[in-house]
Order: sequence, then C-alpha cells, then structure tokens
Amino acid sequence: MPNIAAIRWLTRGKKKPPVIQYMLLDDNLEYLIYPKEVVVTDLKTDIEDIFNAFHKYVSKNTSLEIHFKSINQSYGRHRKDSFQFHRLMKKMLTEKNLLRPNSRTAFLLNKDNLKLFKNALCLLDIDCKTKGYAFTTHLWAIALKATRSRVPLVIKKIWKARYGITRMTRQDLNKFVEFYTRVFI
Repeated sequence: MPNIAAIRWLTRGKKKPPVIQYMLLDDNLEYLIYPKEVVVTDLKTDIEDIFNAFHKYVSKNTSLEIHFKSINQSYGRHRKDSFQFHRLMKKMLTEKNLLRPNSRTAFLLNKDNLKLFKNALCLLDIDCKTKGYAFTTHLWAIALKATRSRVPLVIKKIWKARYGITRMTRQDLNKFVEFYTRVFI
C-alpha cells in the first residue's frame, strides 16, 4: 500500500485569505506529517512547499498517492484563487506523474456520515475533536476516499490497520462488529 497524502483547499470568506490543509499517512495509516494548516500567501510557492514536505518523507521504494479536494472548475461563481489552486494541483500532479483519475474528491461527508466517521476516528485514538483540529476528519475522509457509500468500508480499513490485521478471522470480525456498534452510540 502506498503512502497517502490529503490536501484540502478551504476558502474562508471575502476578508480572510484561504488556507490549505494537508497531511501524509504511511502504509499502516500512521502519520508521517500530522495535519497542518497553511494560510495562503503565494499559492504556487505554498503548493510547492507542501509537495517538497511530502517528498522528504517518501523514499524511492514507496509510492505516493495524493488525493485533494478543490472547488469544481465548472462551478462559475467561485473565487479566482480557487480555480488557480485546482489548476496548479492538476499541473503539479501531472508533472510528478501522480495524477490519477480519482485524485480529486468530489464531495465531503456531511451531517450523519461525518458524525459517524468522526466518532470512529475518535474511538481509534485519532484526535479530531480538539479545538483547532476539526479539519482532521475531512483530511482522513479525503485521504481514504470516504464517500457516503464507502464510510463503513473506510472505517473497517482504518480499524484493521490500527490493529495490524491483514486477514479477518471470526474473532476479529466479532471485535469489529462490537467496535462498529460503539461508533453509533
């Protein structure tokens, strides 16, 4: 399994500059780069700095998968810097041979699915409820492509990685079912 990076573009209104949130996970879904947030000053250099940070932690033997969330380019009412981010990300990924057909996340989780995913992350000792780190949940969802229909599969994937399980036995399945019922509480 490759190292997985997640990048999220977040506009914060007309008066505040946008931010880029990012993190890097290894093949065991442990942090190589903890979730960080960068206030955008110069878009191109900020994106290059993030890519350089990723490449410091990725060796030649391991591959890198980058998933990102940007505003859709066909949406006409977005800010100019949002479109520039989308265009620069696609350009950088293409130059580094990292662009995949599913690199861009179309939708973030909302309401019930987000709450379920956040509860699962907290039960797996991934801090996402501390003030200032709520964006961690979205980064995990982007990194593992947690869509509305894939939330249970992604939770199972994280749970298996946390407990070092490669093949589920009947006991492991019972433990997972017990864990999954606790997520709903």
